[in-house]
Formats: sequence, C-alpha cells, structure tokens
Amino acid sequence: MHEATLVQGLLNMAIKAVEDHNKAHPESPVSRIAEFQCELGLLACVEAQTLTACFELLAEGTLAEGAKLTLACAPLACTCNQCGHEFSLTQRHFVCPSCGGENIHFNGGHGMTLMALHVASEETDHD
Repeated sequence: MHEATLVQGLLNMAIKAVEDHNKAHPESPVSRIAEFQCELGLLACVEAQTLTACFELLAEGTLAEGAKLTLACAPLACTCNQCGHEFSLTQRHFVCPSCGGENIHFNGGHGMTLMALHVASEETDHD
C-alpha cells in the first residue's frame, strides 16, 4: 500500500517545517497542524479513502493529530498530437475535446503536491 508511504512522507515534511518554524520563531510557536491541502495527479493511482485512513492513523500522536486532509484533483495538461489543441483533463477520459482524437501527449500527473498547510498557534488554541 503506497498510500501509507505517501502519507508518512507528507507528515515528515510538514512536521519538520513546523519544527523549523518553531526554532526560528520561538515567540510565535505553532502548536499543531490543522489542515493539509493537497492535489493528487490524475494518474497518481492513489485511493483517496485509503490515503485519508492512513493519514488519520499515522497522524496520531503527532502535531497533525486531528488535522483535516483536503484532496483535490490536479488538472493534467495535454496536447492533441492530431490537431495540436492544448487542454486540461480532470477526469480519466483521454480524448481531445476539439477533434475527438485519442493520440494525446501529456507529462506528469503521477504525484501528490502539498498546496497549503494550515497551522494553529498556542494562542489560537486558547480562544
């Protein structure tokens, strides 16, 4: 299950960023991570429910415990090799919307990107 590996890498990166922030800014420490906003590539072959379940499990006992994981699909930039039309796909329907051709070119679409990390400070927790 590669979802667990993706989640562990995401958590490690975010927790390190919070630790680095807290060292650099001891006057305004972050006490927890409230939300992760991520984009999944159209071709990522990641099951969103499994990713969310792994996230909840692996976040336990960390600064991210109880955090929300928001997932969005990243559009896949494509070019039709038949008519040259450039377009983006958000669903796995690999057909040019201009000519109906199936000979399309694309790069990427396999990854997961952390778009935003929302954190809470100790002051926020007391409100």
